Amino acid sequence: MAADQNAPLPGLRQDLQLLEGAYTVAGRPTWLVFDPVLHRYFQIDQAGFRLLGLWSECQSRDDLLRRALELEGVLDAAERLDNLIAFAEENNLVVDAANGWRRYASLAAQRRTSWLRWMVHGYLFIKIPLVRPHRFLATTLPLVEPLFSRLFLTAIAVIGAAGIYLTVRQWDEFMATFQAFYSLQGALVYVLALAVIKVIHEFAHAYTATRYGCRVPTMGVAFLVLFPVLYTDATDAWRLKSHRQRLLIAAAGMIAELILAALATAAWAFLPDGSAKSLAFVVATTGWILSLAVNLNPLLRFDGYYLLSDALGVENLQARSFALGRWKLREWLFGLGVEPPETLPGRLSQTLVVYAWATWIYRLFLFIGIAVLVYYFFFKVLGIALFVIEIVWFIARPLWSELKEWIAMRKPILARPRFYISTSVFATLVAMAIVPFATSVEVPAVIEARGFEKIYPVAPARVAHLATHNGARVSKDQLLLELVSPDIDNRLRIEQINLQGIEQRLVHHSADKKDREQRLVLERQRRLLLDKIAGLERRKALLEVRAPFDGRVVDLNPALHEGRWIGRDEPLLSVVDQSHHVVRGYLAESDLWRIDNGASGKFVPDDVLRDVVPVKVREVSVANTPALDITYLASSYDGPIAVRQADDHSLVPVEAQYLVQMDLLDRQTAGSPVIRGLVRVDGKPESALARLWRRTLQVLVRESGA
Repeated sequence: MAADQNAPLPGLRQDLQLLEGAYTVAGRPTWLVFDPVLHRYFQIDQAGFRLLGLWSECQSRDDLLRRALELEGVLDAAERLDNLIAFAEENNLVVDAANGWRRYASLAAQRRTSWLRWMVHGYLFIKIPLVRPHRFLATTLPLVEPLFSRLFLTAIAVIGAAGIYLTVRQWDEFMATFQAFYSLQGALVYVLALAVIKVIHEFAHAYTATRYGCRVPTMGVAFLVLFPVLYTDATDAWRLKSHRQRLLIAAAGMIAELILAALATAAWAFLPDGSAKSLAFVVATTGWILSLAVNLNPLLRFDGYYLLSDALGVENLQARSFALGRWKLREWLFGLGVEPPETLPGRLSQTLVVYAWATWIYRLFLFIGIAVLVYYFFFKVLGIALFVIEIVWFIARPLWSELKEWIAMRKPILARPRFYISTSVFATLVAMAIVPFATSVEVPAVIEARGFEKIYPVAPARVAHLATHNGARVSKDQLLLELVSPDIDNRLRIEQINLQGIEQRLVHHSADKKDREQRLVLERQRRLLLDKIAGLERRKALLEVRAPFDGRVVDLNPALHEGRWIGRDEPLLSVVDQSHHVVRGYLAESDLWRIDNGASGKFVPDDVLRDVVPVKVREVSVANTPALDITYLASSYDGPIAVRQADDHSLVPVEAQYLVQMDLLDRQTAGSPVIRGLVRVDGKPESALARLWRRTLQVLVRESGA
């Protein structure tokens, strides 16, 4: 376009509106171009405003440029004019005199995408307007006007403060109420409360915008990765020059939620137990959590984003901060010496750069998390496909776009010394990822006495005699504790009486016809009774608790005393033989190939006051363990190995684990019968990249059902 100086200017659309906008943070005036067809606003500066004012008076670009150069305050007029014409054409603000509106039909046809692209975009984001509420809002605004009064807000603040004070005094009861909603019914109640609160949230935005003279064209629901989110089109807030009014529109939904939460908190403190109090609890917790943890988040386009945008006085916060963030990143990497995309005060510019980088990092983890969630939500094949779409669309696509910019700027980039410094640092990092530096393999393990047994009573019993104490040295079969079980004694007495009756019948069976006929049955009953009596006698003998081996008494139940009753699941004491110790741990399947029998390592205890102990691998199991028998290492007991509890209450590892048995090379280890820690074993080297790749393949193969 710049090459053809006399090319005719396209005509501006006659339905466009030019409005005075708010002042920038630097105090410069701005103007708004309003497109009523798409209900969009475009902000321009003073130079752009002057160029638009001359547009209709000029026939060609050359005429407009000549007139612009005569005006004061329009610097770099040629570049600004080219940008303005490109901007107007890109956003369909002009009409081609030759083709008229047919040009837009052609553009619309070009934008038509394949059904696959449409489905992908619809899956990632789709917006469905449901109502056009402007007339309803304008009609009913007088009814809600009292809610905006200072008196009402002051009253809410007092009620909320009183509710919080009273709730804090009952904090244990308040927190315990959460447990009542750990169910499907409780989850449904929260979903219903969330839906009602979000409707009120959106109407708060709509009524506040209407109150300040803005038009709300639509309200509806948007689906972000199939997750429904209500929305209110408050684009008209761009018309407002007052940053305070724009802040109030952005904050209205959150304020409404806080009002509901304050009222519900106060109600919970006063209401008696029942459904009303439970409902107040749900509304209170939902309102506080949504307002403080979700809505205030400025890194996504929730209320917190618009609040931050208006507080900084920076419209299009993400687009402008991302541009500054990309510029700063390129300057750091390549030192191009290019001017920033816009000139802002130093502190504000640094704030936007930090905001952009923080948003990128946050989105990286967020989108990966969403991709994983989507992957697990659907069946395997569709889950993998949607996972790939998430990663490509939200992560790979932006990275590729930036990489293409670097390729386009390769000549100035290659001419800068900093490029070679950055390349060297990057190459070093890549080498660290590729070269197999890591030789150490981590094995969660415990040092435990070779002989260790925790003793429980065979039945509920009473302590008749306590013959030991904590720390006592004992020998094998030494009496430690005598218990008495009246239940066993009574059952034994009953079975002995039954046996006597059966034996009497067998002795005199010849005198009784019925006994002669049932002789075989009586013999079988006699044998059964003898087995029962033998079993009861064995159990009674076990009530005399004896040492299973030579060792020392530890963990003696401090509640034990003569005459005390004790349950079957209540431990009595433990006996440990600390003359020999062994090391046992579990090795993840991904590291199985890296360790051989005989490998050396070091046991690092969790207790930093204990010494590191050298060990040697004796044996690695050839089969993975179905259930963890070293409970100290299970995640449910604060251990490092993730487990899930099976129906039989066994601890099943989430990932395949292999038992590793090791010998201590230092025989002086003593103290606790079990010491938890981590063994670092010398193994085959592996690079970080190879480990990540192998881990990815394992997941894909496992989840694909192969």
